Amino acid sequence: MVSLAAITPYFTIYSFFIILIIGTIGNICNLIAFLSKNLRTKACIFYMVCSASLDLFCSNFGIIIRFATEYFGNNLVNTNRGICKVRGYFLVCLPAMASTGVLLATFDRCVSTSPNARWRRLSSIWFAQRLFIVSMLFILISGSFQLIVYDIRNGICAPSPGLESIIVTVYGAAFCFLIPNAGMIICGIMTWRHLQQSKNRIASISNSNGQSPGVQRMNRQLLILVFANAILSTLLTFQRGITYSYNVITSSVQKSVERQQVEYFILQVSTILYYANYGMAFYINCCVSTMFRKTFRESIQSLMNRCFRLCKCGQIQN
Repeated sequence: MVSLAAITPYFTIYSFFIILIIGTIGNICNLIAFLSKNLRTKACIFYMVCSASLDLFCSNFGIIIRFATEYFGNNLVNTNRGICKVRGYFLVCLPAMASTGVLLATFDRCVSTSPNARWRRLSSIWFAQRLFIVSMLFILISGSFQLIVYDIRNGICAPSPGLESIIVTVYGAAFCFLIPNAGMIICGIMTWRHLQQSKNRIASISNSNGQSPGVQRMNRQLLILVFANAILSTLLTFQRGITYSYNVITSSVQKSVERQQVEYFILQVSTILYYANYGMAFYINCCVSTMFRKTFRESIQSLMNRCFRLCKCGQIQN
């Protein structure tokens, strides 16, 4: 009978390979749909475009690094100080930036449904661009300490045991999990309250602003898109936080070989699901929104028509 220890490496590498392919395709399709003329003027879509781009970089960078270091024998991370520091920096900052992009999209939906006109004015492309840049710069600058604390120690790329390891762990937990997910929950509750106050969901607010039924429907669809992604992100990062915390807390406990194998398998499944979080947005969007599916079909058709015209022009010139 094949043991769990023998199955785990194969299960992990094939799962990561599938996520790499599906996630890359999904994020590219997300960008194609969100960059359509119908959606690109919305502030929350600007955040979603940025989030999809960061998801693409985050999943590809993290999985390719894992392939290179854990499965294909590339030891540069544990021998080259520069690569070690850059890896440690981006493996924390990229997920934090991607999660923050979803948080900003939920914030936009929260202020856009506010009964206060002053708050609703924050739902604009002008404000979204500046808020996004400031947020990303803050994460990149605040996380730069990792370029200092990460180093090669005893042949392993890691921060030194003690205070440095605690700071790295706390920073990662705060900016990759606690702050983004707490913010999404708060924005979700506030949005729900705004909709309750309007008595007739977004329709009441839209009518008070003189918006057409088409704009009202689009706002409802955008609300569904944003919070479907927020729920997915919260669930998948939450399970990762639980398994990682359990692993750290019980690291000093004496465990049997069977228990170690089971916990290692669960930890790997948790990591796989965590990376799946950065590649599933497109498929969630297709499932929950008819507007998104229609926009994506139209965008693909437009892209194919452009390619056909270019090919036709090239043939004529030849």
